Amino acid sequence: MKTLYLLRHAKSDWSDPALPDHDRPLNKRGKQGRRAVADHVAGTAVDLVVCSTARRARSTAKPVVEALGCPVDFDGSVYGAGPDELLDVLHALDDGLGAVMLVGHNPSMEDLTDVLCGASPAYPTAALGTIQLDVNRWVDVVPNCGTLAAFFTVRDAG
Repeated sequence: MKTLYLLRHAKSDWSDPALPDHDRPLNKRGKQGRRAVADHVAGTAVDLVVCSTARRARSTAKPVVEALGCPVDFDGSVYGAGPDELLDVLHALDDGLGAVMLVGHNPSMEDLTDVLCGASPAYPTAALGTIQLDVNRWVDVVPNCGTLAAFFTVRDAG
């Protein structure tokens, strides 16, 4: 059994329309949201965080990784990836990793949840899905092999 955490980046800042999408930072609400997620996951056993290289994803991941105390791998293929590309990322993971968090974007997080579980809730910014995968090897992750075991949003934090 493997565990996959899917975290959509926190709320980004759109105040500079000339800024490339990849370079957009978090806004004030996003910075608060990432802190709520970090508090929520503190003490959770995660072996690795795989994060999009987009600035808003990296900024979301920073306090989360600190709370988890695990390594992070910044992967440019996560930015703009669809579910097939994200499955490729999962298939490349070392089987010694039992729990992995993927920090990325929408609609990718919703689409991957749908592929793995057969349905998906809407992922607002800073939402975290926990998927239990009925596999022993990451290369065996296929459609409908997962169950959405938990779903956290910033609103849940109060």
